[in-house]
Amino acid sequence: MSSLSRRSFLGAATTFGLAARAAGAATAGTPAAPAGAPKFGAALPLTGAYALEGDEALRGVLLAIEQVNAQGGIGGKPIALAQADMPSQSAAAGAVNGLISGAHANILFGSGTSALSYPATAAAELAQTPFIELTAPADGIMTRGFKFLLRTGPTTNMTGNLAAATIQARFAGRRLGLLFNTGATGGAIAAAAIAALATAKVPVTLSAGYPEDAADLYEQTGRMMRAKVDVLLHAAGPDDVLAFFQAMKVLNWTPGTLIGCGPGYELRDTAQALGNPLEGTLVIAAPFYPGEAGRIASAYEARFAVKPRSAQSCTAYVGAKLVFDTLNAAGADPSKLLAMMRKLNLPFGALANGFGASFDNTGQNTASFVTLQRWRNGTLIPA
Repeated sequence: MSSLSRRSFLGAATTFGLAARAAGAATAGTPAAPAGAPKFGAALPLTGAYALEGDEALRGVLLAIEQVNAQGGIGGKPIALAQADMPSQSAAAGAVNGLISGAHANILFGSGTSALSYPATAAAELAQTPFIELTAPADGIMTRGFKFLLRTGPTTNMTGNLAAATIQARFAGRRLGLLFNTGATGGAIAAAAIAALATAKVPVTLSAGYPEDAADLYEQTGRMMRAKVDVLLHAAGPDDVLAFFQAMKVLNWTPGTLIGCGPGYELRDTAQALGNPLEGTLVIAAPFYPGEAGRIASAYEARFAVKPRSAQSCTAYVGAKLVFDTLNAAGADPSKLLAMMRKLNLPFGALANGFGASFDNTGQNTASFVTLQRWRNGTLIPA
């Protein structure tokens, strides 16, 4: 286990990311669309620490493009997508500006992860270019008063609130621990959970944060063990999930119940890396290809030769498809997109993964949600 790391995940992400781009995603060299036509760009981490999350979101966008193009595209023209890699926060603004000035994109998708969404969406706002945040969940992304930003997916507040409600309903009276990385997503989930637990007057026996790039979690895990934590809520990315399970193995300790939040716990790659130790772990995340979304999962497997790796691709597909459908209803006029999306009032269940579409005054889709799931035989199922 000690040899398992994000690098082992990134090999697959890079391989399939290159395949996706070679399979038909247009780049900045694509011939310019007619003036006034929608020109799409995607700013995602396709290399670097967040490449797996970015590549999975890209796959969802590509599947949505494939479906819409098969149905005639937008305004009778096929959708092309320019891509820009933003491997780090310092590269985010340049990626966005390159899509706008170089590829002439007038509608942007992102961001794969919250840490990169902050600078990417700020750059788009400065350029007054619509940015549709598909998957990055941190609450603070939407609290800056931006006019050109909408988010179609769920928030860290939704995750934290469901975690607190689950603990209150199912595990009341047990010794509760909260372990989290202090990154943009993990820290926001923890803050939301702590606030909700305090409101519900559910005591937390021990809370411990650690840097997102922590090399190991032996010290924090040992503290949870010594505190006799029985129910542990862990907000983590891919690396720190592996580090936590490695620490539990070395210390020969596991909590009675583990509730995982954050991108690390929803990855099929995590289940493949950990195997049986992850079996039965509860996970709070966006729906993993439920019901009608099964057809999207089938298209995913046909396109990329593997099963979907996380709910991020499904969430990204649903958000991108909503944009494309709205543009078709707007006569393919990109200047009408944001206003029309803000007027949407689609009920829960209207979209393929069970989401609806209803945007509040911050630009957040309040009809998106997360659910309680469980790992069973390498698949996330409702809990």
